[in-house]
Amino acid sequence: MRKLLLILFYCNLSAQVGIGTIIPDSNAMLEVLTADKGILLPRVSLLSATSSSPLSSHTKGMVVYNTGQNGSGTSSVFPGLYYNDGNGWIRFNPNSVKVGDLKHSFATADHNGWFLLNGRATSTLAATPQANAVSLGYSANLPNGADLFLKGKTGSETLGAQGGNQTFTISQSNLPNINFTGSTNTTGSHSHSADSFLGDENIGLLTTNGLTAFITETVAKDGTTTTTKTTNSDGAHSHTVSFNSGGSNTPVENVPKYVATNIFIYLGK
Repeated sequence: MRKLLLILFYCNLSAQVGIGTIIPDSNAMLEVLTADKGILLPRVSLLSATSSSPLSSHTKGMVVYNTGQNGSGTSSVFPGLYYNDGNGWIRFNPNSVKVGDLKHSFATADHNGWFLLNGRATSTLAATPQANAVSLGYSANLPNGADLFLKGKTGSETLGAQGGNQTFTISQSNLPNINFTGSTNTTGSHSHSADSFLGDENIGLLTTNGLTAFITETVAKDGTTTTTKTTNSDGAHSHTVSFNSGGSNTPVENVPKYVATNIFIYLGK
């Protein structure tokens, strides 16, 4: 029986490598060509965005697929693609992020190129974020997003302009245009009093019933009688009433239900 002796030589090649292709692209160290396959990246469970574990150290340019959900706050990680910038892990954003983009977040500090809108001086930012802020029109200060809602601008407004109020005061012109009708309360049966005179002499107090008093009284004195008298009528007239509303001009607060978040702007790194 003949024996076949195979001698293997190890060669350190610097040429491009092609998988699924004979001639890989000249600019690629590795080209994978396939119509129904993909590249499976290393799958690891990261502990947080700041910890290199399970790798031994942070390595700039390292790409992994994170399978775990760990960490807390801005250091939290969840399943997805991450790359390492030499200091920590940064998640690939599903959509491209542009300078000037805004987002609501429960994060409390700047992170990954996102800066909290807290009214700080633009000069306190690093060179690149500062230049991007100036290009957006914020040469002095970033807007302060505290206690503000985001609103689409009108044609006459300037981007970043602030306005509106949380309270409003109702004036008479704001009331509905309606008429109120009603009747005053009746006091029921009552009487009016009048004096009876004989000539210039007051001969006694007479009481009459009703709103119109008809005084008919005969008094015998020296063979004469008193005359019949009637109380005077005021004719048609009106009464006025004045009362205080008891108000104190306190403005009305009109804030819809909300969830409090921080607002961040992307200015890059």
